[in-house]
Amino acid sequence: MTMIAFLDESGTHSGSRVITVAGYVISSEAVPLLEAEWLAILKNHSMDELHMKEFVPPHGKYSRWNEEQRRVVLESLIGLIHEHSLVGVGAAVEMSEFMNTTHARAFSKSPSLVESPYEWCLRYCIVQAARWADETNHAGLIDYVLDQGCSGRGKAHQRFELGSQEEKFRQKYRLGSLEFANSKSVPAIQCADLLAYEMYKEADRQLSGSKRAPRGSFQALFRGSDRLATIDPKPIHQEVTRGMRIHFAILDSLPPPERFQVMCHALRAMSDENRETLFGMLPPMRNIFAACIARGEMGKRVDELPKELLPSDEYILSRVDGSEDLRKKS
Repeated sequence: MTMIAFLDESGTHSGSRVITVAGYVISSEAVPLLEAEWLAILKNHSMDELHMKEFVPPHGKYSRWNEEQRRVVLESLIGLIHEHSLVGVGAAVEMSEFMNTTHARAFSKSPSLVESPYEWCLRYCIVQAARWADETNHAGLIDYVLDQGCSGRGKAHQRFELGSQEEKFRQKYRLGSLEFANSKSVPAIQCADLLAYEMYKEADRQLSGSKRAPRGSFQALFRGSDRLATIDPKPIHQEVTRGMRIHFAILDSLPPPERFQVMCHALRAMSDENRETLFGMLPPMRNIFAACIARGEMGKRVDELPKELLPSDEYILSRVDGSEDLRKKS
């Protein structure tokens, strides 16, 4: 049996307190049945596509529907999901002050080393889908279909392809193929839109400390076997600082002239505010910056250095895994 995971996102708009990625693993045999019945229900209610944001007032296409109209259509669609899907998977990241400041700054400077909130959620969904397949003895790889408008499409594709190239990693996480599709032409993605939206609303409710009960549509949608999780901020913090430790491991391996050039480029590229913050953490950097200015050295990026000067991946990982606090490195 071929398994396909259809995933979508919610909460990626500005000011959101949480980002979610969620969806359903469905057997390839069940997908045509699900989509045919899904489209029939939509047609019966004069809808051409389900987007949960269209129920949101004041601009949503269906925002003027009364509660009964909304309930009838969602109950019918949720029934189809329960009938045809194997398991629901989802992950949420709280957009706390850390995510909006420290993580955002690290991502802007080293996007190749720091995962975005979308990537974290996607990775957790993939891990949960693989664990579910292992625990329920479902054989085979899992193909992934993501909405083509997802916010992290480029990075998601890049990391997925890199993971798939290593056979051990590919088998462990059941990595099949990855495709991006339009939700109107692939209605199964609309199932994912429904779960991602409802998971987002529930996570937002909990973060706000609201005393109101969970939405009825979320309670109807959620099954005990579904795997929905909020990502602990601790591993995210570790990943961000890991990116910084990788930079330090590379610097430590370089000959003094090139090390100085890389530091000069990095210090010149920083804003005055961020540079002063760094000097507070690592006072010797102030002297390096002064020498950089005195010599008129513009510096070089790491990727501008000859490849033979750069350390191997094995060396970097050995240093990162056993690294100490950054302040001790100064």
